[in-house]
Amino acid sequence: MTRKSGTSSARIRFVSDVKWGAKIVVSGTGITWDSRGSYVDIDGFQITGSGRHGLLASGAYLTFKNNYIHDLTVSGGCNGSGGAAIDTYGPVGNVLIDRNVVRNIGYRYIGACNTIQGIYIANANNVVTNNIVSGVAMAGIQQWHGATASTIVNNTSFHNKIGILLGQGDAGTTTGSANNYVANNIVYDNRAYGVIEMGKMGGNNRYANNLVARSGTSWKVKGYVTGSISSDPLFRNYLANGTGDYRVYSSSPAIDRGTSAKAPTIDFAGVARPRGAAVDVGAYEY
Repeated sequence: MTRKSGTSSARIRFVSDVKWGAKIVVSGTGITWDSRGSYVDIDGFQITGSGRHGLLASGAYLTFKNNYIHDLTVSGGCNGSGGAAIDTYGPVGNVLIDRNVVRNIGYRYIGACNTIQGIYIANANNVVTNNIVSGVAMAGIQQWHGATASTIVNNTSFHNKIGILLGQGDAGTTTGSANNYVANNIVYDNRAYGVIEMGKMGGNNRYANNLVARSGTSWKVKGYVTGSISSDPLFRNYLANGTGDYRVYSSSPAIDRGTSAKAPTIDFAGVARPRGAAVDVGAYEY
């Protein structure tokens, strides 16, 4: 647990000198790193082990980027304590979750445990971009509790029970999750749903230019859907276990099919967006 806070002009930064070189192996069933301060960056760490949670944003205005959180076995089993690779918690939010790899989170419970997530948003005004998420027991990217006004753009979420889930429920529920923007995501090969709304929803939820394919049910939402693509993304080397190459071939329907609205200016690999006529869909820019 870390408690120190920076300021908007002088942030505190925890950085692995070599990306994923600083490895934290958690034992037990708890939280690996609970960041309770605000204006803090956690950049480039590798987290694995038996615990329930990788990075927990209890503070506000945090940035979690370039981290690799994988093979959390959730050794305490499926219960009300839940689990997630990355989650936001607390009254404020305003967390940026960018360019992380999340893989195999409670995978042995896939399809059998609804409380284990990849990226879990539980409060307002968070931004989730350029992440590659796979092998999660429940949802690759999920909102719940009092989550609202999320920006979920240019992620690749595959081989989970659910690709992306938006909703409110349980403690923190207010008037319903509203003003969410979900765009330019590749959502592929998810067992139950590609993109779904559950629980309490409000208005002005928009889904733009997402590629959703080969999932049990691609869409179950009441929000406004535009520019949806239902074709295979044509990954260079699709492996369901998360060890493949999730860039796309030149013939991919994801190329130049995204929207520039709220799109990040770089992709997962740090390449500038856009490179062609328009922003691509997914975590990588072709």
